[in-house]
Amino acid sequence: MMMGQLVTSRLSLELAELPMLQGIAADDLQWLIEHSVECEFPRGSVILDPGNNNKTAYLILSGCLEVRLTSCNTPASAYLDAGNWVGEMSVIEGTKPSATVISDTDCRLLSVSGKTLWSLIDRSHAVARNLLHAFSARVRRDNVLIAESARQQQFLSESAQTDFLTGLRNRRWLDDMFPRLLERCSVNQQPLSVIMFDIDHFKAYNDTHGHLAGDRALQAVACAVRDNLRPTDTAARYGGEEFVVIMSDTEHDKALYVAQRLCSVIRQHAIDNEDGLQLPSVTVSIGLAALRNGETSVQLLAEADAAMYRAKNSGRNQVHSGTRARD
Repeated sequence: MMMGQLVTSRLSLELAELPMLQGIAADDLQWLIEHSVECEFPRGSVILDPGNNNKTAYLILSGCLEVRLTSCNTPASAYLDAGNWVGEMSVIEGTKPSATVISDTDCRLLSVSGKTLWSLIDRSHAVARNLLHAFSARVRRDNVLIAESARQQQFLSESAQTDFLTGLRNRRWLDDMFPRLLERCSVNQQPLSVIMFDIDHFKAYNDTHGHLAGDRALQAVACAVRDNLRPTDTAARYGGEEFVVIMSDTEHDKALYVAQRLCSVIRQHAIDNEDGLQLPSVTVSIGLAALRNGETSVQLLAEADAAMYRAKNSGRNQVHSGTRARD
C-alpha cells in the first residue's frame, strides 16, 4: 500500500471515530477526505478572527482550541477539543465569525471549504443530523452561560448598591433610586415620607468602646430598622452613623408613628460585641419630612435633615417633623 493510501486510511479511521461524523457512509467519508485538507497549527495560531471574513469550517482532529468572545487579549470563554467544529456557523450564515479562535496547543485540523461543507450536508443526512445536534447543544450551553452571566450581573448590581457593614442600601442606591421613587409617587399622586436619623454621640461611643464596638452598634441599629419596617419601605445607610428610611404611599401621621417606634426599639435594642458581651445601647435623633407637590428629592432630604438637627438640639433621642409637614 502506498504512503498516500496509508495516510488516507489512517485519516478515514480517525474521522470515523469522531461524534460529528458518526453514521456517515464510507463513500461520503472518503469524499470528505478527498475534498478537504489536513492542516497543522502551532500553539497560539489565530484560526478565526471576527474582523475577517471566513469561508472555511475546521474539524478538530487533535489538540485544543480556545474561544475568546472579543479579542485575542481577553480570557477564553470555552475550550474545544477533538471532534468539534469551528467556523461552521459563519460559513452557514455567510457572516464573519462571532468570536476569536486560537490554538491552545499544537493542533491538527481538517480544513473544509464552505462549498464542500454544504455539499457534504446534501450528500449525508447523518452529517446534517450531527450538526443539528451540535448546534442545539451549543445553544443550550450558551443559554446556561447567559443565565449565569445575568445572575452575576444581578449580584454585582446588588453588591454595588448595598452597604457591606449593615446590609442596608447604600448612598449610591439612594442617589440613583430615590428621585425615581419620588417622581413615581408625584405622578401617581401618592404620599411619600422620609425619615432621617443618626446615632447620638456616636464619636464618643467609638472613642469609649472602640471602633469594632461602633461597627456592632451600626449593625444592631440596621437590624432594628429592618425588623420594624414594612416590605415596601426601604432603609439606607446615608453615611457614617446616618440613616434614611423611605416610605412610599405613607402619609405624615403614619410615618410619624413609624419614626417614634424606631426611636423606641433602637433605644431598647441589645448590642453585643464579638465575644457576646453586652455593650451599651444607643439612641437616635430622628427627622421626618413628608412629600409636597413639586418638591425634589434634594429638598425633601434637606427638610428631613433639618428636622433631625432640631431633634438633636432639643436633647436627642426624639423625633421632629419638617416645618412644612402639616401645610
